[in-house]
Amino acid sequence: MDRFSEKSLLSLGDYYVYGLIDPRSKRIFYIGKGAGNRVFEHEKKILGSSESENLKLKTISEIKAAGLEVEKIIINSNLTEEEAFASEASLINAFNYVSDTGLTNIVAGHHSAEALSVDEYERINGAVELEEKDIKHRILVIKINRLYRRCMDENVLYDAVRGIWRVSKEKVKTVEYVFGVYNSLIVAVYKPSKWFVCKEAKDRLPRQDIILEPKKANRLFFVDDRYEQGFTLDENEAFYLGKSIIRLKLNQSAQNPITYLNPQK
Repeated sequence: MDRFSEKSLLSLGDYYVYGLIDPRSKRIFYIGKGAGNRVFEHEKKILGSSESENLKLKTISEIKAAGLEVEKIIINSNLTEEEAFASEASLINAFNYVSDTGLTNIVAGHHSAEALSVDEYERINGAVELEEKDIKHRILVIKINRLYRRCMDENVLYDAVRGIWRVSKEKVKTVEYVFGVYNSLIVAVYKPSKWFVCKEAKDRLPRQDIILEPKKANRLFFVDDRYEQGFTLDENEAFYLGKSIIRLKLNQSAQNPITYLNPQK
């Protein structure tokens, strides 16, 4: 089946939410919002192509190569566009929270926020909010939403925050503290002892998954000697940790997670 009948299209209404299932594992690998015959269009994109850069299409190609068909389900129908956006986002968030494998969706959905436990929600939304007057040091804020994981080991969190980043060699010389930020919550605070250029310190890269492509060779990472030697937080680190930066002016670009903050004069 590669399309709905006219009667079914009328029954679906303006918008619906659907899921694509891998018949090999019986797991949903994609959730989407659609209208008309949208649910069938993903498979048509890979016809005549053996490979795809897109994880969703790659999964579809593998299913086809195994001689199987993608299973399709209609999760909800007769929705307005806004209802469909909200339903899609909610399903993606809930699925990614409980699933080990996750979805192949490139984005989480329209105006979507990650699903949170009640404890996480309280930590983030109930945190004391820093104001500009509270910033007494030269700070480098690094948003680590994509790297952060629940119950991260402290050393794994440290390596996630310290690099590698596209930052100015001159600017970081004056940075006194680095904030690791997840959903506006300061989850880590470090005091950089030294900054390294990746191509000049290949044996000291923070993480094993870092591949030094030419465009990344000049990126920087730092070390915090006090942290690595097991010292407790200093009073400034303790003050900032666990607070929210939601009221501070930050770089909102998804491509650049870096913001510099300076004390008010």
